[in-house]
Amino acid sequence: MGTATVLSVVLVLAGVSQAANILFMSGVPSPSHYIWLRPLMYEMGRRGHNVTVLSADIEKQPPVNVTYVHLENFYSTMYNTSMRQKLNFFDMANESPAKMLKLFDEFGLNLCEAAIKSEGLLFLLGYPTDFKFDLFLSDFMIGPCVPAIIMHRFKGVPYIPTTPYNAPSTAATVLGAYAYSGLVPNHVFDAPESMSFMQRVKNFYYDLYEMILHDTLMHPEADRIVRKLYPDAPPSNSFYKNVRLSLANINPIIQYKEPLMPNMIPVGGLQILPPKGLPEDLRKVVEGAKNGFILFSLGSNARSDLLGPERIRNILTAMERLSQYQFLWKFESDESKLPMAVPKNVFIRAWMPQNDLLAHPNVKLFITHSGLLSTQEAIWHGVPIIGFPVFADQFRNINYCVEAGIGKRLSIQHFQADELVLAVREVLGSDRYSARMKRISRLFRDQKETPLERAVWWCEWALRNPDADLLQSRAMYMSWFQKYSYDVLTFYLAVILALVALAWKLLSFVKHRFLASSTKSKVE
Repeated sequence: MGTATVLSVVLVLAGVSQAANILFMSGVPSPSHYIWLRPLMYEMGRRGHNVTVLSADIEKQPPVNVTYVHLENFYSTMYNTSMRQKLNFFDMANESPAKMLKLFDEFGLNLCEAAIKSEGLLFLLGYPTDFKFDLFLSDFMIGPCVPAIIMHRFKGVPYIPTTPYNAPSTAATVLGAYAYSGLVPNHVFDAPESMSFMQRVKNFYYDLYEMILHDTLMHPEADRIVRKLYPDAPPSNSFYKNVRLSLANINPIIQYKEPLMPNMIPVGGLQILPPKGLPEDLRKVVEGAKNGFILFSLGSNARSDLLGPERIRNILTAMERLSQYQFLWKFESDESKLPMAVPKNVFIRAWMPQNDLLAHPNVKLFITHSGLLSTQEAIWHGVPIIGFPVFADQFRNINYCVEAGIGKRLSIQHFQADELVLAVREVLGSDRYSARMKRISRLFRDQKETPLERAVWWCEWALRNPDADLLQSRAMYMSWFQKYSYDVLTFYLAVILALVALAWKLLSFVKHRFLASSTKSKVE
């Protein structure tokens, strides 16, 4: 190999491995959103990049090359203000999809109002004027407002919007993604993949309502808030030109099938890492479970200790009647607050290492709120599920599992102890659920690289090609009215109506002439 060739290879490798300044934002105050993105943050730091994490969740001892900037008022905004009344997670199952869609937009806007008062964000914006980030990644479920502030301050930074959600249509604003109303239920609509005619009618309305809401509420209000800090800032949707690609928590094996935009990279299961050893108290419990153990967790938002006495009593009663199994229940309060004594076969703990427990060979069943991360981890490890969906995408997650024959669905609002007992006995009474789950697990795992490796490769692709916007679809620059050809359909409808009106007038004219001629003949 010649000297020139060797030199060029060395230069290329140097260009790939050169440390970059990367900004991650995990702005949604929900541990699951942060947990999903954290492995990518840490891996980029491990590869030598300088990683800054602007987040509502922070680590006290971050790894090397990772620095946290705290959005210190985001959780208090979510739970200690008027938003708290709207975020009663156990009541959300009864809310209409239209109300939920509006709530999502209002949620992002309220957080943006909090952001411009946050010491953390103001600290970041106060970086030296010549400081430059080479890449910006953000959970786009927070909306366009806070990302627009950052991209206005750090002009020209390449942007990778990310989402722990499994609904590609939610990327309509950032990627120009399409909502396939006849094919896939809206991300907050509780409907099966094979929708009836009336369900498709409703779904069309929800998709259209969401698009109109973005144009009439989300973007105008985001512009207003951004201009409180930067009066000369352009419209918030103008920053979508910075998008290079998107990382989404999707995998067609384990969810509704939906076409993707060319720059949406599927990294479903990004958060799933090799299991670690269990804490000693848990290890003793699960290894001592002669007939296996059942894990019960409602995730990080819908806390089990907020279920209320009646539902808690029903759960404990069902567990007690299933005495052959050991139960592990993620329950966030002291046992003294329970409405009845804890059965001998129930172990309660405020926090559970969920992925590590689901990877244990002694686990038999996972009772879950059907959150996406929980559902993915159960499928990855081949553990059948019983789902208590509470809000948003949790309905589509458990609906898919039911249709695939790998889970059962119950209502968190109206279940009785008998129903939970029967569901557990049905799932564990034969190998049917377990066999189907193991098959889907095998297909989910059969990938040429891990989701994390794929995400890292594309992040470094964006670093190597910071000006590459050729993956962007032109749909991103079109209004929804044009993108779905409603303007063309309106034109056709106008032409048809004009032709019908013309035909009607012509018939009326001919009829009038005929009647006049007939009358004249009778008179003569």
